[in-house]
Amino acid sequence: MGINCTKSPKEISFKEYRLCQSEDLQENEMKVFDAGEKQVLVVKENGKVYAMGAKCTHFGAPLSSGCIFCKGKVYCPWHGACFNSKTGDIEEFPALDPIPVYPVNIDPTTNEVKVTLKNNSHLNNQGATKKLCKASEDNSEIVVIIGSGAAGHSCAETLRQEGFSGRVIIVTKDEALPYDRTKLSKAMNLEANKLSLRSNEYYSKGDIEFIYKASVQGVDVEAKSVLLSNGDILKYSYLVIATGGRPRPVPCPGTHLGNIFLLRTPKDANQIHAFANNKEVHVVIVGTSFIGMEVAAYLVDKAASVTVVGRSSTPFVHVFGPLIGKRLQQLHEEKGVKFIMDAEVGELLGNEEGNLTEVCLTSGRILKADILIAGLGVLPSTDFLRDSEIILDSRGFVPVDERMRTNCSDVYAVGDIASFPLRAKEECDDIKLVNIGHWQMALHHGRTAALTILGLSQPINETTVPFFWSSMFGKSVRYYNLKFAAFLCDKETVLAIVTMNYDPLAIQFAALLRQKKSLQKSDVINDPQSWTTILQET
Repeated sequence: MGINCTKSPKEISFKEYRLCQSEDLQENEMKVFDAGEKQVLVVKENGKVYAMGAKCTHFGAPLSSGCIFCKGKVYCPWHGACFNSKTGDIEEFPALDPIPVYPVNIDPTTNEVKVTLKNNSHLNNQGATKKLCKASEDNSEIVVIIGSGAAGHSCAETLRQEGFSGRVIIVTKDEALPYDRTKLSKAMNLEANKLSLRSNEYYSKGDIEFIYKASVQGVDVEAKSVLLSNGDILKYSYLVIATGGRPRPVPCPGTHLGNIFLLRTPKDANQIHAFANNKEVHVVIVGTSFIGMEVAAYLVDKAASVTVVGRSSTPFVHVFGPLIGKRLQQLHEEKGVKFIMDAEVGELLGNEEGNLTEVCLTSGRILKADILIAGLGVLPSTDFLRDSEIILDSRGFVPVDERMRTNCSDVYAVGDIASFPLRAKEECDDIKLVNIGHWQMALHHGRTAALTILGLSQPINETTVPFFWSSMFGKSVRYYNLKFAAFLCDKETVLAIVTMNYDPLAIQFAALLRQKKSLQKSDVINDPQSWTTILQET
């Protein structure tokens, strides 16, 4: 119920709403209340009440359903985004914007909880984008970012959000603004402008410069310069390498034929959709990566047939094990996807026009194919660094420290190309570097590199817990009632959780790890949820 209205000098209207009595809120409890036409999420911690927007700023998930509140943080169950309940700030990606927070007043006479909102403000439920600073002629420093994926975007944005006033230049092979690459295999008909993370006006306001359709041919760390594919030499004060991965091609003769696709860009996705959205077209997908399986799920009701060829015994066997992999395979089969496992492609054959017609397996089996899509994972796009002083490991990844620094001064590597320490030194005897090609992790890498440049960063292993999601058949997963929680263990210690339709268990485990706590097999063997009570323990 609105009880008063005032106006600021800028004619911004505010209104105060009564939500509930203070005693109606239990400690660590979340409740959603209507405030006019908007909804407000209210939490109570240590006797204090906080109010914020009721929707996640990532995909608009209602934070009233399935989310958790733990130690001053609100976790969204859909993709693991996490927000500070006091400030609304992002504690965990993939959300790009904070959630709005509202002033709370508890009437000392009536004990009513009241919240003040701006009237007619689009920010009340959708988040509050942080302002970007602009470049200044007084700052001669230049940050060159190679790559415009999640890590490159996050680095540029963080620099401007945190006050860096030098030049920020993004060099990208793409011809479009940074976009949500996770959607390419899930919504293949969306054009690049529908996938953009931010608008052109947004980047312009922050003086973030782009050099499109250009690649870097070499890096001279002594001269602090990069050589572009057009022959230009670009000087830098700080270099951030965020080139990501390139799709692994099918290793056999015949890949020169037409209608053989690698999925990397919106243009690739749009071309695959346009060709395979035809009930006379037979699709073969080589590889059972997440990309391959998501593409199969997307195309199965559009094409004449979809066949997946995999080298392993079941999909995801090396990631989730055979039990989960087999059940996900069955989910696809129930929808019409065909699988040929323990198989390899030997040769691709085509017609006189040079287009693919058949896929020949090493077993001798021949598959009719009008289009082939490779889903064999990615290779790091780092070949241009091989003649530089920047160290690469045996697989082509760039080793970095906990602040994303390479072996060369003022050079950083982030995203899918980076091999970084996920665990702090005191947590294990040896520093183990890992490569995690997840969207959420790439956003964190970019932010960490930017903050390191500014002298503000915390180690990557203190600020994030890897969280990965996949969507296959969307809501129909619930139709099949596929529900499970799997705990992946090393001896007696739980290292990871894989869930489907078991919210909010995955984000509860992420919250546990953020508190530097651990979970043992004995904690979950009889009841997968009983351990969650320790989240609120001090």
